[in-house]
Amino acid sequence: MSISSFLTKKFLKSLFFPAHNRGAALPKKLVKLLKKHPGYWDLPELPEIGSPLSQSGLIAKTQKELSEKFRAKGCFFGVNGASGLIQSAVIAMANPGEAILMPRNVHISVIKICAMQNIQPIFFDLDFSLENGHYKPITKNWLENVFKKINFNEKKIVGAVLVSPSYHGYSGDLGPLIDLCHQKNLPVLVDEAHGSYFLFCENLNLPKSALTSNADLVVHSLHKSLNGLTQTAALWYKGDLINEQNLIKSINLLQTTSPSSLLISSCEESIRDWLNKKSLSKYQKRILEAKSIYKKLIQKNIPLIETQDPLKIVLNTSKVGIDGFTADKFFYKNGLIAELPEMMTLTFCLGFANQKDFLNLFLKLWNKLLLNSKKSSTLKVLQSPFNLVEEPEIQIGIAWRSETRSIPFSQSLNKISGDIICPYPPGIPLLVPGEKIDIDRFNWINNQSLFNKDLLNFNIRVIKK
Repeated sequence: MSISSFLTKKFLKSLFFPAHNRGAALPKKLVKLLKKHPGYWDLPELPEIGSPLSQSGLIAKTQKELSEKFRAKGCFFGVNGASGLIQSAVIAMANPGEAILMPRNVHISVIKICAMQNIQPIFFDLDFSLENGHYKPITKNWLENVFKKINFNEKKIVGAVLVSPSYHGYSGDLGPLIDLCHQKNLPVLVDEAHGSYFLFCENLNLPKSALTSNADLVVHSLHKSLNGLTQTAALWYKGDLINEQNLIKSINLLQTTSPSSLLISSCEESIRDWLNKKSLSKYQKRILEAKSIYKKLIQKNIPLIETQDPLKIVLNTSKVGIDGFTADKFFYKNGLIAELPEMMTLTFCLGFANQKDFLNLFLKLWNKLLLNSKKSSTLKVLQSPFNLVEEPEIQIGIAWRSETRSIPFSQSLNKISGDIICPYPPGIPLLVPGEKIDIDRFNWINNQSLFNKDLLNFNIRVIKK
């Protein structure tokens, strides 16, 4: 089967990204555009259109209007996903050799740009659930304890990264965290890739958006948590701690010189669609329906995990002795496609289409899964091996560029990693260049490989001595 043939394949239910659910919830204006003769809309940077960094043209006009609407200093569309704009934001904050404070559940894109620019990550660990192994939202007290472990006079820390909400939808109160960072004169980048729609739903008892919580830089994935096409994203900035020219230079460095006019149009329409009262009402109805689906599943004694994002249905498969990877294979085989399998859980993303038929289909397959799957009594949360605050033993950029050799992971004990080990999704690094593979880290990754095929019998590049 060719790629183009597979793209037309039908599934019973597609509960994965992008959140427009295979076109069902795309903005009307974008649908109208896509109905034009194929390729009709594939235009270069004509003067009337411009680019995300142009001073004039339709893109510049739209970005300015949206900045004013949300009281930001600036807005930039991106066609290289949230990853490209997150990386632009990181190098706008830090020069080579400087350090940025970040949580262990930071996205791999941050690690990659740190390696490229030799920006030193200073990691802080997070509280996590003993029930499912997921990281919990950061609290003010937790971050205060992190700060107590750091000598800010000794370390040249120039910024902080926060992730909220997480892949699963966990989110806390960002305001106090951002205030703590600002007291240290640290600009804050919030990776809000999974929470773009929070900005439009303050009346639905959802977490407050990072953009209205005084963050300096906020990145939204418009395909993960609005209804844009894949690769579409937006970066917002505000406050006085970010130099605008540094930000523009950073975006210019990493974004393509030939942005897709279709994707740029999708950036615009996926945001404007939520500013339309009629469309907003429809999407808010979808969110309320998602809350109702969760409640009905709980009433049916389905082992779900509550998060702050109602569009994420997080199934705790370990409660019935089934790992998330096995459950994912079963659902996939039966046409119900989830987003994220893990050792203890399986996450479905409802998106913005009508999901009223999800309930009966899920219950039917769930009961079938229980009847046909072997149960295990050995599933357990793996305690992470991280200290509250730590950084790579060798600077990440130096480790990344060092001469390495490839060896089986089974032979890597006490070696220094030259690799990023990061199963995707969720894109959270288990090991970064410059970190030592001590016994605790070694056992932790080995134990995870019992269930995650990405970690089974893999090779790793380690630094030559």
